[in-house]
Amino acid sequence: MAKPIRILLLVIASLVVLAVAALLLAWWLVDTERAGEHLETRFAEALDMEVDIGKPPVLNLFQGASITLVDPELRREGQVLFRADSVRVRMDMYSLLSGDLRPIEIHLQQPELSIERISPGVFNIQPPGIEGAAFDEMSLRRVQFTDARLSFLDRESDIEWLLEDCDMDLRDLGHAGGEMQQVLATLATKGDLHCNKLSQDQFTAFDLSIGIEADQGFFEVTPVSATVFEGALSGQLTADFSVNPPEFSLASQLSQFDLAAFMAMLEPESTTPGKMDLDVDLNAHGETWQTIRNSAAGTVVLTSGELILEGYDLDEELDDYSATQRFNLIDVGAVFLAGPVGLVASRGYAFTGLLEGSEGSTRIEQMVSQWRIDDGVAQASDVAFRTPKNRLALAGALDFNEYRFDDMRVAVVDSEGCPIVEQRITGPFREPEVEQPNFLVTVAGPLLDLVDRGVRAITDEDCEAFYTGSIQHP
Repeated sequence: MAKPIRILLLVIASLVVLAVAALLLAWWLVDTERAGEHLETRFAEALDMEVDIGKPPVLNLFQGASITLVDPELRREGQVLFRADSVRVRMDMYSLLSGDLRPIEIHLQQPELSIERISPGVFNIQPPGIEGAAFDEMSLRRVQFTDARLSFLDRESDIEWLLEDCDMDLRDLGHAGGEMQQVLATLATKGDLHCNKLSQDQFTAFDLSIGIEADQGFFEVTPVSATVFEGALSGQLTADFSVNPPEFSLASQLSQFDLAAFMAMLEPESTTPGKMDLDVDLNAHGETWQTIRNSAAGTVVLTSGELILEGYDLDEELDDYSATQRFNLIDVGAVFLAGPVGLVASRGYAFTGLLEGSEGSTRIEQMVSQWRIDDGVAQASDVAFRTPKNRLALAGALDFNEYRFDDMRVAVVDSEGCPIVEQRITGPFREPEVEQPNFLVTVAGPLLDLVDRGVRAITDEDCEAFYTGSIQHP
């Protein structure tokens, strides 16, 4: 979390340095074109980048002293890292009279910033020696950008996030200076951010709005709102940088999101009508994304009313004992039980294959997918769904530290929660080992006899309940 803030502070501090130097030169030099050349040289040396100021700087001493740069551009090895239609920095008029060039406001019009994480702790926009460097004390009355575009690419994972059509307005932004930990511990500001679109691969959120408030290193991002999978996202995020390691808390709800819209992210041809609710409540601590992820603790709950799985009749398949050997319980469990948690973690794997090339439909009357997360491992606590004739449940864990399935099992259970047929999946998210369905009870006749009457009634055998959660037997 500290890295994006470090980059933002670096950009703001660099713009301040650029604008102060620009105002000083423009104040004394009549030849503004020559002043622009001086600025390019000084800024290029400071940031180790190719700098193009664009048009000569524009000095305005009316309506408050300000300097405006038109079409500035920063490049490194030919790649454009930053550009804007204009950057305007306003100076304090009274400080000018005493010879102190102090910026008080910055406004960026249509800025574009491309950040790449080359390796842990190394970003393409960093000047040499920034790690461990100290920042000067900063105090700005206002920082704004309009119609911004921000992209962030992690080269190691090849994951890219894109924010488009963004407006931000921060007021009273300042810190006491020092190294990054000292800066974060004293950082204060208040404002808001709105982006029309946030995207990553097939994932898209629209109309993202957040409020931002920071005081003495405690950040509160609330309220958060957006439209995701045609549902309403709301929540809040807090981060406390006044302690070491920093502490984070997330509480978020995605209400009545469209299952078909979510599944289309993984399988564009699938049709799975229905609405679902997702609640996330997490706490974590750490200085890097890895330590934050590994320390995560809390709950994730996915619930729904009626859902329709088109192209497959689960009850009909289960009604024929021999036919149950032709399908994959893991597919059903992953799609409807692990939900967004499992599917996104595994990048879809082959779970959507169940939805292709079949006929009929399955009506899911009720579903719950409740997970307890401790130290980055999501353990299934109440995970099951019910059709008109059957009940399926899931047990096991998703290990986000090692990116693997930890003894995950999906089972058809009887009226007492005893498993009748079970299938197991273990191993890495990308290449797991999926075992064949295991029939725990051998009996002639339809499987539904076992489901309806129970394992004990037919076999006189005791069983250890696989599922004891909230979803009732059909």
